[in-house]
Amino acid sequence: MAAVPGVFAQDAGEIDLDAWHEQISTGRAASAEFEESRWLLGLYPGVSGVLGLPDLVSTQAHLMVSLRRRSEFSVYLGYGREWGSPADAEIFTLGWGGLREVPVASRQHGFYGKFLRYRRWDDDNHGRHDGLSVGTESGAGYFSLTFEAGAARSDRNHWLFVAQVAIKVALPIGIPLGKAGVS
Repeated sequence: MAAVPGVFAQDAGEIDLDAWHEQISTGRAASAEFEESRWLLGLYPGVSGVLGLPDLVSTQAHLMVSLRRRSEFSVYLGYGREWGSPADAEIFTLGWGGLREVPVASRQHGFYGKFLRYRRWDDDNHGRHDGLSVGTESGAGYFSLTFEAGAARSDRNHWLFVAQVAIKVALPIGIPLGKAGVS
């Protein structure tokens, strides 16, 4: 065997990889705890391509704002618009979840949550509809997937049903508010 000089030189003993990984993870956890902020304000602007009822194919634009305290429960609010034929919608969202750090090699955020959504549809044929839907969103980095179901009713007793799947391209932004050691 050839000897490797400098940093790569090793003694003849065995290396315990499990102990080495544990030592690295303990060091990372201590430094992450020190740097982690107590509160995180999350901004999540995004554009979606949507498949499903009532428009079959439509586009959406949203801005979500979330507030969370470390890894605990968090809430988010959102406003959005949907464009499709025959109905366009104004969308108001209240959810729990929000912007979270994704455990990957580089620091990255994702958006996760369950939501209740109020929509005001403007249908070309049947006028204004008011409705509620429930859904879930799960994302990592710049992409997320949303599932949603609900219904809306017009003044003329016409119903629009919502059953959608959306793929969103977004920019998750996390703004730390205070440090972990500060109350």
